Amino acid sequence: MRTSFRKGRIAGVLLASTVMLAPVAGHAADNDILFILDGSGSMWGQIDGVAKIQTAKNTMSAMIDDLPASARIGLMTYGASDKSSCQDVKMLNPIGSDRAAVKKSITSLKPLGKTPIGQSLKNGIASLAGSQPADVPKSLVLISDGIETCNSNPCEIASTAQSAGVDMKVHVVGFNVDDKARAQLQCIAANGGGQYFDASNTAGFKDAMTKVVKAAQASIPDGKEKDAENATEVFRDDFDGEDLAEDWTVKGPNPDNFIVEEGMLTMLTTTQGGFGAAKPSNILTLSNKLPKGDWDAEVLFTGEYATKSDRLTLGLFKDSKNYLAASYQIRFNYANKCTASHLVLWKASRGKVDTVNAPYMSTDGFECKTYFGKVEPWERIQAAHQSSPIRLVLSKRGRQYNAKAEMIGAIGPDGKPALIETKEFKSLRSPGELSLVIEKIEKGAKGEVLFQIDSVTVSKVEKADKAE
Repeated sequence: MRTSFRKGRIAGVLLASTVMLAPVAGHAADNDILFILDGSGSMWGQIDGVAKIQTAKNTMSAMIDDLPASARIGLMTYGASDKSSCQDVKMLNPIGSDRAAVKKSITSLKPLGKTPIGQSLKNGIASLAGSQPADVPKSLVLISDGIETCNSNPCEIASTAQSAGVDMKVHVVGFNVDDKARAQLQCIAANGGGQYFDASNTAGFKDAMTKVVKAAQASIPDGKEKDAENATEVFRDDFDGEDLAEDWTVKGPNPDNFIVEEGMLTMLTTTQGGFGAAKPSNILTLSNKLPKGDWDAEVLFTGEYATKSDRLTLGLFKDSKNYLAASYQIRFNYANKCTASHLVLWKASRGKVDTVNAPYMSTDGFECKTYFGKVEPWERIQAAHQSSPIRLVLSKRGRQYNAKAEMIGAIGPDGKPALIETKEFKSLRSPGELSLVIEKIEKGAKGEVLFQIDSVTVSKVEKADKAE
């Protein structure tokens, strides 16, 4: 049986990852918590005869001492330096700072200006997404006594935490807020995948802070590792031979645009034609039934990405209105003028399409997110994808499906293999058969989309027996 990719290609992988993705040292930590403490002028308002800022200072200083020693914390504020600026957002203590230093910053804080919640969330999410190690739960905890006053949309910005490429949640404490502010703060927590806690007085604030810190650590497995799994390969196609194996059927066949040779399936297209297209074009469907229970379906491939509008999709396909699939794509963003690669999980049901995604590489880290915490010139991104295989996986666990992607040989900012994954979608029934397709995303993009597919595998996954 042929190995997944040839030795000559492995050399290219290691070279590309050495040039582009130098490892960054990290160390184990239970979780990261970044507090954003309101420094706007309204925090001087009194509750129970005490200024809200003083209640916040006293409560937070005491709370920090009670956090687990392995939890890493940081502190950000807004509105504490300039009375009229909407850019007045400051990182006082980055994640991992000494706790005495964080407490000193809290004590020294003097409220002054506006309430740029949206900008603080944007900065905080970016900071947490880039903090190392990347594979620990991360929580952003916003403490505010009012509504956004700088014309941004903090509710929408909070949603970006869910696609930042790390396990991140946004929790919120509203301190003596009115109904309008409460609605906005609740929306921020909901869109950020977190919880909202309301505090109307001093006792309520202390209780809310206790609960929000507990929520920030809720995803920690209490010292336990995730359940181990055993995977048994039940299907593999290495595309040896001179044509597609009998295991595949082709919907909307165009034989001129795919060929099997030299242990590769090479696919070409110049048009849009993915799972959502009205007329299918070269959708390869596996006739073998998927195993019952949990499974992983995986494709290993490289791409030329010549059009900046290139996508490969692996998933369960019934028709153009019903599918559940994982895509790896590179696309030029016309609004932000940057080119970025993403992992996307799709769920289409009766024509309604939902997506979740995770960023990977980008030519502009400010407007287009990047998993690696830095940007790269387009030429280097393109070269890496031509020489380094991408492993794209669609996984089923119970009724939940998610997607993973990894550039083989590349090292992420945490010093580990550069693996990203999406959040999950649920489906009560399988929406179709395992299928594979390539497409051009933008109709007007010039050039040809070409992918070389090295292998497709399906594995049955079961929980491993725990050692006594």
